[in-house]
Amino acid sequence: MTPVLYELRGRDDRLRFSPFCWRARLALAHKGIKAELAPMLFTDKSPIGFCESTTVPVLKDDFGVSMDSYDIFKHLDEHYPNAGDGPLIGDALAQARLNFVKVYTEQVMAVGFFRLVALDLVQAIHPDDREYFQSAREERFGMSFEEFNNVEVARGILDNAFKPLRGLLGSQPFMDGDAPAAADYLVFGFFIWAHIVSETSPFGETEDASDPLVQWRERMMDLYDGMARKSPRACDIPQ
Repeated sequence: MTPVLYELRGRDDRLRFSPFCWRARLALAHKGIKAELAPMLFTDKSPIGFCESTTVPVLKDDFGVSMDSYDIFKHLDEHYPNAGDGPLIGDALAQARLNFVKVYTEQVMAVGFFRLVALDLVQAIHPDDREYFQSAREERFGMSFEEFNNVEVARGILDNAFKPLRGLLGSQPFMDGDAPAAADYLVFGFFIWAHIVSETSPFGETEDASDPLVQWRERMMDLYDGMARKSPRACDIPQ
């Protein structure tokens, strides 16, 4: 069967912005695997009713079902070890190190990106999902989206979070060395998320083209025939 990747859609079917789904998309591209992209809403779980997950991404292929972007990395390495550009993760030691990257992106960087684009994100989400999404997140944050969305605070968080990434990328082109792999996809998922839903740069009003992290983002945007760069943005699609 053709692999199927179930992913979140926005107010327009062309808007596919989930950072976790983008991780899976990039992993499939890394392996040279073309999958059918099946959209779903936050409030309609029926497309993935065949499995135990209530969130996407979910990958279904001849080898079974894999839920969560990180598990999809492992699934692809197990069942397609030599496909495309080779391993996403590598050996057990590499995976142990990658676990830190996952935690760092999701517990440090993600907060800054969310505070940067929260209000734009609500507008990018499908109208049927907005009330559910906004009320659930406001309960989690303990404040309204208007309070939570603070570009100045967000950039302060991100500037600190970016320091170790800049240090690393000052000496190598990708997080994983000479070529991109799982660490790059874990981090880049949040960059492409922000890029698709908002015109607000995480780097400030003016981006420095000499910044190693800006240069890395541009290299990531160009991967796989510009897959990320060609993806429609909310600002390009009328409300």
